Amino acid sequence: MQKLPSQNEGWREALKFINKCPVCSASYLPEQAILFGKNESASLVHLTCATCQSYFVAMILVLGQGFSSVGMVTDLNLTDAKRLHTAAPFTVDEAIAGFELIKDKKLFTSLLLSGK
Repeated sequence: MQKLPSQNEGWREALKFINKCPVCSASYLPEQAILFGKNESASLVHLTCATCQSYFVAMILVLGQGFSSVGMVTDLNLTDAKRLHTAAPFTVDEAIAGFELIKDKKLFTSLLLSGK
């Protein structure tokens, strides 16, 4: 009888299904996967393609006898992903202020050009 992976290492088993870069189709190597977030049922994994240098972030859930995962291509390197994962979420007021800023095209353009 095959031994099931432990909850701590189950995310590594799921990497068999996340085996190709979605940008260039090159194969990922298992050691390219770096765990940067975890709770009791989900693991956040960052991968960098050795061929095209694109980044991929996956959330892997270990569910009883199986796995579920969702992932996305991103522009976040591992350092950015770790930093943003632990950052405080935006408040509703911050989201509204951001929307108002973008809506004011002159102010938005001037801020973009000033580098602030």
